[in-house]
Amino acid sequence: MQQSKITFNDQEKKWLREQRIARETDGEAALIYPMGAERFLSSKLFGNRKWQEHYDIRAIIEGKDVLVIPGHGNSSFLFAEAGAKSVIVYDKDLLTIAWMKAFKKYYHYRGKHNQKKIPSIGELLNALTCQYPPYGILPTKKLRQILLRLFNPQALRRSYIFSMLLLVRQAIENDPQEDFELDKNIQFYCGDIQKLLAEQKNMVFDTVFVPYLLGVENGIEEKQDIIHFIEQLIKVVPRGHILITPSRSTKEFRITGKRFFVTTGYASIQAIPELQKYVVKEDPHWFETQGLVILGANHG
Repeated sequence: MQQSKITFNDQEKKWLREQRIARETDGEAALIYPMGAERFLSSKLFGNRKWQEHYDIRAIIEGKDVLVIPGHGNSSFLFAEAGAKSVIVYDKDLLTIAWMKAFKKYYHYRGKHNQKKIPSIGELLNALTCQYPPYGILPTKKLRQILLRLFNPQALRRSYIFSMLLLVRQAIENDPQEDFELDKNIQFYCGDIQKLLAEQKNMVFDTVFVPYLLGVENGIEEKQDIIHFIEQLIKVVPRGHILITPSRSTKEFRITGKRFFVTTGYASIQAIPELQKYVVKEDPHWFETQGLVILGANHG
């Protein structure tokens, strides 16, 4: 593998040293580590495809040029591990991109805590992608991890996240000369759809993955803006597919459940009249009932 070309400017280094996670765009917490959506995505990418009832997403990831916009969680890493030919990530938030770059550059980096080796950043990302983070790989006492997994799994997750962020800070401060980068073709850019079109004007993608952006709060909320976004995105995927989730305004649990597709006044994104001509397929039960819709300019 060639020496990493990922570099950080002074502002990015400052954020990473401070372990800052508040986004520059809106002050909300940056979605930089795996959550339930990424756990579900991982199960669909790496589970037994023969018995899966949901949309076979791996079929349009393997060997494909994939665009991820925005760069939530570790979906770009999951696609690369699932056999994507290339993965390009765009996100409007500078802080999010800084963390994504750091995770890739130092993927195999592992430090020490009280003279004990701790897992690498990549191993921690993989652990956080599990339904229940496994115990026994952190340097803390195994009994404490067992108790946390049984009675407070969220606290165990936080300890994994803290270890991962701490490793990045150590790597930035130590500036190791060894190559710890993940050997996958993933590139990260900061920008919106207009910057994407300007910078990738000669690039055509096979698959575009759009998680938690359209019709959700703090995303692209208005109907006309969503339509414009899709029509612009079609330009870089003229013969492939655009995967959008969540796509439905539905709660899995009547009382405690949360709706995500809530800002348009439509029950689903595919119900927007101007987008119906692009609908190829939908999976209404993707990640409980949040839904996945597949759009494309060419239905064939």
